[in-house]
Amino acid sequence: MKSSRTETAEQAIASNHHLVKELQRFATFDELRRSDFFRAHKAELGRLFDEPKIYKSPNTQPRLRSFLRVVAWNIERGTRLDGIIEVLNNHPVLRFADLLLLNELDDGMLRSGNYNVALELSRALSAHAVYGVEYLEMTKGTGKELSLTGENTSALHGNAILTRHNFSNPQVVRLPRCENNFESAEKRLGGRMGILLDLEICDAIFTTATVHLDVVNTPRCRARQMRAMLCAIDARVKDQQNNRSVILGGDFNTHTFARGNRWRAMKNTALILGSNRNKLARRLVYPEKKEQAITELARFGYETAALNDRRATARSMVSNLDDSRGLPSPIRKWANRRIGPGGLSLELRLDWLAARGMKALRANEMIDAETGVTSVDAQTFNNLAHNGRALSDHDPIVVDLALLRG
Repeated sequence: MKSSRTETAEQAIASNHHLVKELQRFATFDELRRSDFFRAHKAELGRLFDEPKIYKSPNTQPRLRSFLRVVAWNIERGTRLDGIIEVLNNHPVLRFADLLLLNELDDGMLRSGNYNVALELSRALSAHAVYGVEYLEMTKGTGKELSLTGENTSALHGNAILTRHNFSNPQVVRLPRCENNFESAEKRLGGRMGILLDLEICDAIFTTATVHLDVVNTPRCRARQMRAMLCAIDARVKDQQNNRSVILGGDFNTHTFARGNRWRAMKNTALILGSNRNKLARRLVYPEKKEQAITELARFGYETAALNDRRATARSMVSNLDDSRGLPSPIRKWANRRIGPGGLSLELRLDWLAARGMKALRANEMIDAETGVTSVDAQTFNNLAHNGRALSDHDPIVVDLALLRG
C-alpha cells in the first residue's frame, strides 16, 4: 500500500511543467511581461499567485480550549519534514499550538522530496491548512540542490497558516516588490506575500496573519512591505465593521543591514568586523532602531514586547550574511583575518509575533480546563533537531494568548 506522501507526489507530477518550461525562455521580467505567452497565461498565473490553497482536516479538534497557543516558525522549505512533524506532535510545549504561522514551505520541489509540505503537515497534525504561493521556481534551488537528480513537480514555494479552529475568508496579500528574483541566479517568478484569515474561537472572532519579508534588501524595503500587510489587515477590519483583535507572526528578516549589491556588502563587512562585539550582538537581537518594520507595528497599535523574548531565532556566518565573492580581494583577506579560523557567528532575531487587542499570558497565569496544561512565557526554542540534524535554519517562537472580550 502506497503512503499518502507517495500519492501526493504522484498527484503533483502533472503540475507546472508547462509554465516553467516556457518561463525559462525569457531572460528578463520586462521581456516576459511584453510577451504573448504572458498575455495568454496572465489569468492562470493570477490564480496561482493570488488564490490560497485550502486543505481541510476532517474532525479536527483544538488541543487547548481555555487559551490560544501560537507558534511562528520558518521551517526552511520543509526539508526535515519528518522531524518537524514529530516535534509539532510531541514537544511538551509546541504540541499544544492550535495556530501555526509558517514560512518557507515547498510544494513539489525536488529539494524537499517533491512533497506538498502544507498538505503533509495538515494530515499529520490534524489541522486545517491555508497555503499561499510566494514563488514559482525555475531552478532546483541553490548550492548542492542544483545537482540533485530528478525534477521539480509543482515547483512552488510559499507560506501557510495551520489551525485546529474554524476559519473563514482566507486571503493572499501580495507585498511591494523590492528585488527582481526573475533575473537572479535562483530564477523564480513571484514575490513576497502574506496570508490573512479569520479565526473563530468560542464566541470570539479575530484576524490572524503570517508574512515573510525580504532578506536581500533594505530595512526601508521591509518597512514598506510590513506597512502594506498592516494596511491590508486594517482594510479587512474596516470592511467588516468590527474592531477585531489581530495576531501576526512570521520571518521579518530584521537583520538590520541593507543588502543586495557590492557596495552594501563591503559596507556591512566593515561594520560587522569593526564593531564592538557586544554592541553588535545587542543590535542584532534588539533591531528596532534599524528596522522600521518593527516600528511600523507599533504605529499600527501592535504589541511586540510581551510576545517575544530576546533570544536569537537564526544564526549566520559573516561570509554568508553578505556574499564575500562580491568583495575585492584585499577586503576579503582583511575580513578573513578578523574573522579568524573559527569563523564569526552572528545571532539574529529575525522572527516575531505581534498582537493587537489580545493579551500575552505569562507562565502559569492560566490553566486549560480540559488538559491541565498551563500557560507559558513567550519564548524561543533553540537547537531543535531530529536524528542529530537541525530541523531548520530558524527556531520556532511561541506565545500563549487570551482574547480580550468586550
